[in-house]
Amino acid sequence: MSAPALLAADKEEAGVLAAENGWSKGVSGPDYAMLDKFLADDLTYTHSTGASDTKASYIQKLKDGKMRYFKAEYPAEPRVQLLGKDAAITIGKVNVVTLGAGGAQSPATLVFLHAFVKRHGQWQLVAHQSAKVQ
Repeated sequence: MSAPALLAADKEEAGVLAAENGWSKGVSGPDYAMLDKFLADDLTYTHSTGASDTKASYIQKLKDGKMRYFKAEYPAEPRVQLLGKDAAITIGKVNVVTLGAGGAQSPATLVFLHAFVKRHGQWQLVAHQSAKVQ
């Protein structure tokens, strides 16, 4: 790959990582404006429990307090794989602390696969799948 192509790829990877971090910071805020920016309107969000949400239902559960993230931090930077000029995935681990049974904090380490698309110059999360690390 040529030097200009490598620089362009690095720029796109940085954009994907910015969107990835937009999710983690947005949920742990919660920062609904950030989530609105970095979550695609056609998001499919499949939780580690197997439950699934749309962007609207996911954000509404956060607003209603039915779901809460006290923490969402990456122990290492997620790996970015560009799939074309407008598609990418990230693969990694995230340490979360969420609202558990009876209102207790529930820590977990999750492995995840995130799919992103670039629309109107902005990388957005279109699919989330995670599993708990045992």
